[in-house]
Amino acid sequence: MPRGKLLTDTEKASILALKTAGWSNRKVADHLHRSKHCIDEFVSNPNPNKVPKKKGPKNKLDARAKRAIIRTASNTMKSCNDIKQELNLNVSKWTVWRALKEDPNIVRAVMRPAPSLTDFHKKCRLDFAKANMSTDWNKHDLRKDKLVFSKRNFGGGSLMIWAAFCSAGFLKIAFVSHRMNSSDYQQVLQDNLIPFCHRFSRRQFLFQQDNAAIHTSRSTLDWFNSKKIDVMSWPAHSPDINPMENGLGESWFAEFTAKESNMDQLDS
Repeated sequence: MPRGKLLTDTEKASILALKTAGWSNRKVADHLHRSKHCIDEFVSNPNPNKVPKKKGPKNKLDARAKRAIIRTASNTMKSCNDIKQELNLNVSKWTVWRALKEDPNIVRAVMRPAPSLTDFHKKCRLDFAKANMSTDWNKHDLRKDKLVFSKRNFGGGSLMIWAAFCSAGFLKIAFVSHRMNSSDYQQVLQDNLIPFCHRFSRRQFLFQQDNAAIHTSRSTLDWFNSKKIDVMSWPAHSPDINPMENGLGESWFAEFTAKESNMDQLDS
């Protein structure tokens, strides 16, 4: 049986226009003097030469494997390779990474080495050590302590505080905003540090702080000068020798240890 003539571009445009106007396929076929089968084929597939979009390979992880990955990664510091080996998954680490990225409750990031000390940072730390060789303080490295993690699945929120201590005693803890600028920081010092210094006006204090932007801004340094407060020069990337960081770390360690013991008592 001989093959019929192909539809011309004019006929195709007419079919589309008539179908938009609400004509039936049979009425369009009678109007263009074409068979109804020809019109049916064109309406069902107006562009038969269009290459269908590939769906890609089948997902190597089923829903059960993805749930296992999420449970294993939750509240841990495990790498994708660690998760893959622990669950005995026959996939690449990038497949595990994509499964974690798809879950909105999991936040994963590449761990950066800390502190990232350059030659300049090392020189500053050496100068700091030489300048404070006679300083009497008990330095403690928290990186030698056992890591303690909260058992709360979703962290329980966060809180930012300001605190300070010295040989004369502890300053009152101030609850501050998560987003502070130099003016906010100076106000916290005005409300908490200045009254403490006035109580011990006969003593000479040396104030220590890290190199956060609001701590070392020009306006903050001018504020220290106006209040006649001496500020210790601090080397960058040195949280391990910061007495406040170590003090807070010890208090948090004691708090979580107490909570863990209480939970164990309740379980028993």
